[in-house]
Formats: sequence, C-alpha cells, structure tokens
Amino acid sequence: LDSIPRNLPALVEAAQISSKAARAGFDWENLDQVIAKLHEELAELEHARASRNAEAVEGEVGDLLFTLVNVARFAGADPEQALRKTNAKFRRR
Repeated sequence: LDSIPRNLPALVEAAQISSKAARAGFDWENLDQVIAKLHEELAELEHARASRNAEAVEGEVGDLLFTLVNVARFAGADPEQALRKTNAKFRRR
C-alpha cells in the first residue's frame, strides 16, 4: 500500500487501497458479502453511538465509508463520481 499517495482525497485513497488489497487476495467473494459487512458496520456505528463515545463513532463512520467504497467497487461504480453526481443532484433540489 506504500505506493498509494497519502495526499489523495480520502475517497480516492480508499478506492485505491481497496483495489490494491483485492489484487493481493484480501477481498470478499461477492457483493452480498460486502453488503453483509455494511450491515455489520452499521450495527457497530449504532453501538458506538449508544456509548456516546465520539472517537468510537468517528472510527465506525470511517469503517462504514470504507465499506461503501467496496460496495461501489463490487457494483462497478466509481465512488468519487457517484458521490459527485449525488452532490450535484442534491444542489439542484
């Protein structure tokens, strides 16, 4: 992972880390498994939120975002472009 610049926008960095880890064999088998991980991370966020621990909440939000990057990868979507399009859609509303 050392070849991935640390000064990239966080979403782009996460996408590159995810792709490189997948090429090294650290990956799920299918999108259903990634979605299951997404549910797991959401439950962990709820637990952290209930504990009122701001640092734990922030960590779980990060885990949730990283998992969403993997959802995008498995779905064949560029997470940066997907978010840009949603930002634009929100602005129009």
